[in-house]
Amino acid sequence: MDKDVDKGKDAAPENPKKPGKSLKLLFIGAAGLVVLLLIGGVVYFFFLSSSSSDSSEGKKPKENVASAIHKMDPFLVNLADPGQLRYLKVTLHIETPLKGEEYEKRLPQLRDSVLSVLSSKQFKDISTSDGKNVLREEIKEKMNQLLVETKVQNIYFTEFVIQ
Repeated sequence: MDKDVDKGKDAAPENPKKPGKSLKLLFIGAAGLVVLLLIGGVVYFFFLSSSSSDSSEGKKPKENVASAIHKMDPFLVNLADPGQLRYLKVTLHIETPLKGEEYEKRLPQLRDSVLSVLSSKQFKDISTSDGKNVLREEIKEKMNQLLVETKVQNIYFTEFVIQ
């Protein structure tokens, strides 16, 4: 019986590998893999983002054109509702390309065209958001008929009150 116990004791020292050493190698290998993946991700991100920004700039160069926004004095008009007295007070901001000299020179004509459009509207025409969008496009079209060099890009309603 003692011989069997001795054989068990002799078998253990024959395996010289320590479990702590192989665990350290595993952690070092995993850490190295994570570092390589992070470096690869960063490099890929920078190459991808620089390539996509270069290609998008070539496709849409007009988005970066500088513009100016001009505030018009408020408009107060009677609406064209038959049998009812309703008022509309609107303040507009007009977006044009940065060269706005023509806008300033034609301001009285532009105000007159806006007054004509606004006073021709009924409450039902402009009470919804779709109606306001149609009004915005109509004003923009009228203004662009008057302007030769500068064109209106957008119209913003900063005040819109119906009473």
